[in-house]
Amino acid sequence: MKEKIILLGRGGHAKSVVDVIEASGNYTIIGFIDKAEERNFEYRGYSIIGCDADLLKFYKAGIHHAFVCIGFLGQGNIRDLLYDRLKQIGYHLPVLTDPTAVLASDVQVGEGSFIGKRAVINSGAAIGKMAIINTSAVVEHDSKVGDFSHISVNSTLCGEVSVGKKCFVGAGSTIVQGIKIGNNCLIGAGSVVLKDVMSGKKVYGIVKENG
Repeated sequence: MKEKIILLGRGGHAKSVVDVIEASGNYTIIGFIDKAEERNFEYRGYSIIGCDADLLKFYKAGIHHAFVCIGFLGQGNIRDLLYDRLKQIGYHLPVLTDPTAVLASDVQVGEGSFIGKRAVINSGAAIGKMAIINTSAVVEHDSKVGDFSHISVNSTLCGEVSVGKKCFVGAGSTIVQGIKIGNNCLIGAGSVVLKDVMSGKKVYGIVKENG
């Protein structure tokens, strides 16, 4: 019998999450948790069944699995806060991996993370909790992605790259071999990062000097 799961947030990323859950067949989606005034929303037959204030009620009713479907939204703090709230109640946050993704056998992925379509995560790589590795992103061998970070579509982390916590790597970016990116960094779409980036920095384009 499939375990029941509720989804927090109903935006574009939530649609990707629904697709992965349906494709994997491991959970039965009960519905979305979102703002009360959005109760008329429906996607693939799933509707909004409550708001954040109802999380404890659903847990006590026997639904012990949840997934945060809110994307990075320019900051990792929203996902961070929701994660803490869910864990305080007792929810389990699974790793969701699209069936088309390719993960080496020794890859480590933290709870609540999302691995999208055709993503590739190679040998020795480690993904933190609540991370998003989006469509066709590549995380090469021995690279690290920190908690709550988002690697966008078609981005490439070459071998031994380190991305800190709550970072956003924009679509189509390339981080070259061995680069270290600190915490709370934003890498603009299409960037090529050739030097280390210090925590709290926003960089874009061809990054040749330490950020």
